[in-house]
Amino acid sequence: MIKEKITQIKSYLKMIPKNQQVAEDLDYFTFLAILIPVPGYQQAALLINKLAANHNLNLLITELRDSIYQTNTRISTIENDIEKIQLMASTVSAVSALDESINLILEQAQQELPSEFIVETENWSTQTIIDQIINADFTSVSANNNSHNRLQNVEINSRRTHLLATDHSSNFLQGTHFKDSTGTVGINGITQQGNIQVTGNSVGFGKGGTLIFGNPNEVNGKCPTCNNVIVADRIELQRYSRIQCPQCKNIFNINIH
Repeated sequence: MIKEKITQIKSYLKMIPKNQQVAEDLDYFTFLAILIPVPGYQQAALLINKLAANHNLNLLITELRDSIYQTNTRISTIENDIEKIQLMASTVSAVSALDESINLILEQAQQELPSEFIVETENWSTQTIIDQIINADFTSVSANNNSHNRLQNVEINSRRTHLLATDHSSNFLQGTHFKDSTGTVGINGITQQGNIQVTGNSVGFGKGGTLIFGNPNEVNGKCPTCNNVIVADRIELQRYSRIQCPQCKNIFNINIH
């Protein structure tokens, strides 16, 4: 899970307009983005880019970066981004002064947290949000052009949530709850398409708004070793060429038709 988070956040940092400081050390700013208490890879990348543009926060961020590299000189020699970021994390956790600096940055970052939470997925892309609590005045989750969002065990505390999926796209909601001062609406195991507005006590259908029970992207197959039936999400599987059977632990190649 942490590898996926690093890869996704770094890819978003590469795509969004950013200042030169972020561009020169994507691994360090990816490391910071992982720590920001914001669900959604895109939101974390956007927020860390915003924090880097804040003069006072930028001074703390720069000082922390220099201290990390000075404390563990091996970090700058590592080429693999996953290993590099994991070493940054272990270095910070082992040195109390660095850990305190991280906490100070996170405290000030709380003041910059958005009152809107927006997820935009497009052009054959996917985003997954798992086990998160979202607090925002307004939440928007959209997918366009053969793209898909997956929300699993997510609690959204907003006065209004906009769900949009167009052009062969979808939002799959598993154990997702929409809360406001009037109540709670729970959606479990449902795929959403079109335009829908959700509050704590209502679901409003706009143009093309549709709720489909179940996951249309669910696929299954038998393990070639033990014949155990393996069920998975086709969208998630597109990122892998091999999977492991949960029963016999055999690893084999997959081919999705």
